[in-house]
Amino acid sequence: MKNLYFFIILIIVIMTNQLKAQENENMGYIIKYDLISLLGDQVTNSSGIKLGVEMVYNQSRSIAIDAMYIFPCASCTRAYTTITSASTYGWLLAAEYRYYLVYGKRPLSELHLGPQIFYQHTKSEMRETYDGGLENQYQVYRDLVAAHAMVGYQLRIAGPVYFDPAIGLGLRFISSRNENKKGADSGQHEYPYDKNFESGSEWFSSFNFNIKIGLKL
Repeated sequence: MKNLYFFIILIIVIMTNQLKAQENENMGYIIKYDLISLLGDQVTNSSGIKLGVEMVYNQSRSIAIDAMYIFPCASCTRAYTTITSASTYGWLLAAEYRYYLVYGKRPLSELHLGPQIFYQHTKSEMRETYDGGLENQYQVYRDLVAAHAMVGYQLRIAGPVYFDPAIGLGLRFISSRNENKKGADSGQHEYPYDKNFESGSEWFSSFNFNIKIGLKL
């Protein structure tokens, strides 16, 4: 996975350098919080905080970068996606290029299209009972890489406050492995892909959505 980390960092560096190279009087920034991050990794009983920034370099183009911290959800007694862990921690990095098809008097507003990529890594503590009653705690490491074609509509609510919902279709690659597992139980399966949460790697079709609230600087 070290090569993947390097690839993501390289993309962010290239995007940042591109923005610095642009000089435009409409340059602006929107700091954002994604409400969907409350669902955590969207697999286990976890939650998260996702913050990001959208940077415009002319009226019709911008680049967005997001980072999310994933942590256990104490109030989630059962994961809405049916995967239950003792605890799940992780992080996510995302980058998106936006082209505004229609823009109003202000940059960073109205209908937009563009590609989005993200990488997510989590570590989940799992519990099992094996050999007729012995208890054990083991770990599941899960990596997710996804690419989507996004479409959204960003609008200014009032003053510097923006509302930014978006949806996308694409592909995702999920890879997971476990450590210190003693029993032979195959474990829980992810919804809706029916993939074994604890092991294996596979490509899937993918759907993604974001609901962001932003503050323009």
